[in-house]
Amino acid sequence: MTEPHDAIDAWFRGLGRHYLGRVRPDDPILRGDAGSAGWRLRTLGLEIVVVVDRHFPYSKPTVHLAGETERMPHVERDGKLCLRNPEVPSDPVMAVASALGEARQLLRDVAAGGERDDFEEDFGLYWAQDAVADHAAAILLPPGHGTASASWTGNGVTTYVFASGGEARRWWRHRHGADPVHLRRTATIELTTLPRPDRYPTSGAELWSLVEQRSDTGCEMLGELLLQMPKALPLVLTGAAPSGRRHAVAVMLSRTPDPKRPTVHRKVMERDYPRGQVPASVLCSRYDLRRLRCQALDAANTRLPYAKLDILTGKRVGIIGCGALGSGVARLIAKSGVGHLVLVDPETLGWENIRRHQLGAGDVHRAKASALARTLVRENPDIGSIKAFDTTLQALLASNPTALADLDLVIACTGSWAANAFLDHHLSSPGNGIPAMYGWMEAHALASHAALLMPGTSFAAGYDAAGNARMVASKSKKPPPVECGALTSPFGAIELAQAEALTSRLALDFLRGRQTESAWRSWLVDASTLDDAEGSWTLMWLATRGTPDPLGGMAAGPWWQA
Repeated sequence: MTEPHDAIDAWFRGLGRHYLGRVRPDDPILRGDAGSAGWRLRTLGLEIVVVVDRHFPYSKPTVHLAGETERMPHVERDGKLCLRNPEVPSDPVMAVASALGEARQLLRDVAAGGERDDFEEDFGLYWAQDAVADHAAAILLPPGHGTASASWTGNGVTTYVFASGGEARRWWRHRHGADPVHLRRTATIELTTLPRPDRYPTSGAELWSLVEQRSDTGCEMLGELLLQMPKALPLVLTGAAPSGRRHAVAVMLSRTPDPKRPTVHRKVMERDYPRGQVPASVLCSRYDLRRLRCQALDAANTRLPYAKLDILTGKRVGIIGCGALGSGVARLIAKSGVGHLVLVDPETLGWENIRRHQLGAGDVHRAKASALARTLVRENPDIGSIKAFDTTLQALLASNPTALADLDLVIACTGSWAANAFLDHHLSSPGNGIPAMYGWMEAHALASHAALLMPGTSFAAGYDAAGNARMVASKSKKPPPVECGALTSPFGAIELAQAEALTSRLALDFLRGRQTESAWRSWLVDASTLDDAEGSWTLMWLATRGTPDPLGGMAAGPWWQA
C-alpha cells in the first residue's frame, strides 16, 4: 500500500498551493479504516478530501466535501460526492486524478445551476439521508396516481402503504397467504412541487404548512384523518420531478412522547377551543413527525426494459401445460410484468421432474398448476392474479366453455399432440378465435420451437393425423428412456432455458404489439450438444432453413398453410 500512496503524495504535491496536505489517520473522514488515506486540497473555493480505502487500488477513490454543512446536489449526508469515476487498478494516480476531475466538474455544474433540478429528480434519495433508521415504509401505489386514500398495515418495523384496502389484501394474500391483520385508513397526498432538503418537515406543524402550500386537497384529507385522533398516522407524500419521474415518500405522525424528539406546540390546550372544534392545523402541530426510509414494493419494474409496462400489466395469458417448459414460460412471463395468468395442468410433480422444472423437491406430489401459482404469487406479490386449474384442458372447457374467452393469448406447452390438437380445434370454432402459441422441443432438446398463430391459422396444418410433424430439425441415434412409454427424452436445464426464452420472447413480442402476424421461430443447439446426443440435422431442414451455426442460434420461417 505504501508505493501507491507515495506516488499519489507526489502527484498532489505537484498541484502546488491548492494541496493542503495528508489527512491524519485519526480523522473521522477515514472512518477508522486501517490502511485508508486521504488528501486535502482547495478547489473552486471549497475544501475537498480525496479518500482511498485499504483495498485501493482495487477499489475506487471517493471525494468528500470538508466542513460543508449546506446540502448540495449529488452530495450525500456525510459529504461524499456522488461520482462515477472509473476503477483503474493498474494506475493508482490515474484513478485519483479521474476522481478529482469528476469532482471538480460536478462542483462547477452545481455552481452554474446545472444541477438545480437534482433535489427533485432524486427526491427519494435525499429524503432517505436523514430518515429514521428503525422504521421503514414499503409503498405500492399505481403509476401516475393522483391524490387518493390508501390503506396500511404495520408490523412494528415496516409500515406497508397501498392505494386501497383491496390492493393491500391482494398483495398480502399473494405474499403471505393470508389477509393483513391490522388494516387502517391513511392518505396519499399529491404535492404540486417537491421540496428541497432544507424544507423537509421535521414536525407536525411543518408538515401541515408544507401540505397547505404545495397540495390542492391534502389539508382536507389530512384534517379528516386527524379528527379521528389516531395514536399513530403514516402518510405518503407523492409528486413528480421536472422530468416526470414519480416519487413517493412517507412520514409517521405519532402522539407517543419521545424524549429525544420533544413535541412542538404542546402548550396549546383543548380549553382554547370549543369541544370538538380544534382546527386540524392545531391537531397536526401536536404530533411528532418521523421521516421514514422508503422502498417501493414494485421497484423491480424499473429494471425492466419495457417503456410501457402498463400494457403488460393488463394482459391475460393462459398457459396450458405446466411441465418443464410451461413452468419456465409462466415464470418468465410473470417476471416480465404480465398481470394475469391462467395455469392448466392435470399432473402432479414427481422426483423425475425437479432437475428441469421450476418447482423443486418441496413441491413433489403436489399438483403442478396450483403449486406453481402459489410460488409465482409469492415471488411477484404485486401481480394482478394467477388462477390454477388442476385438470386437463378438455375437462376445463367441458365444465366451463368460456374459460379461455377473456385471454389475450393462450400458450400451449403440453408436449401432447392430443391436447394441442384439441386446443387447435377449439380455437377454430366460431367465437373462440384468440391468438395461440405452441412451444415444444424435439428429442434431447436439440431443437426448440415456438409458433405464434393468429386466428384462422391451423396448428394441425403442420402435422399428419397421428401427430407426426411435417418437418423436424434433428434426429438422434440415442434411444429414449424406457419410463413413461419412451415419451420423454433426457436434456438439462440449460437446454430447456433456450426453449423457455424462445417461447417467452415471442409471447412478449406479441403482447407488446411487436409481432402482429403468425410466426415460427426455432432455436438450434450448438455442435457439441448435437454430438452428445449422437444427433444430426435433417436433410429437409438443411434444405429449407439452411445449415445451423456451430455455436447454435435462431432460425425463423412461415408456419404451414392448411
